[in-house]
Amino acid sequence: MKLVNLSDYGIQSMNYYWERMDNFNISKDELINIGITGDCAQVDVRLVPRLKQANKILKKHGYEIIVKDGYRSKELYDLVRRKRYENDGKEVTDNTLSTGANPHSTGLAIDVNLVRLDDGVEVEIRDKDDWPNSIFKDYYRNKADPKSIEYQRLQDLLADTMTSVGFLMGKRNEFHHFELDTRK
Repeated sequence: MKLVNLSDYGIQSMNYYWERMDNFNISKDELINIGITGDCAQVDVRLVPRLKQANKILKKHGYEIIVKDGYRSKELYDLVRRKRYENDGKEVTDNTLSTGANPHSTGLAIDVNLVRLDDGVEVEIRDKDDWPNSIFKDYYRNKADPKSIEYQRLQDLLADTMTSVGFLMGKRNEFHHFELDTRK
């Protein structure tokens, strides 16, 4: 695994836990102690061409990708799990945080969202009040209100784009989580 910083390749990214230290009750020192030193996602270099392909497709629709999470070390997984158990409880945490395979530890798994090209604003692709169910693809599929229809359209655009350039949806079917298809 060769980890790279996505900002070096012109792909928007952030480190999810660096950005949300307060939400998870994680201190900067705790992150630094496990090797997280800034607000940028790292991924295996093999993802870069696929992410560039995805951005090329999404730009035709007025969007581009922001990678919100990439590589996670075992130490980060352990820290996040411990803090999430404290904040959200075991049941919610185990339903929304992979507790087995730790796919992000490969550098080949990412969590992404869309950013509008016209103003650079990250797109609301789900209603946060619907947490945790709203992170699963198709949660909005059979809802008839305009917001739900738009959320589903955006989730479908993201999923269809990512799978068309060589990613697989994660085993939990989260609309934002993708893993490089290494079977080819």
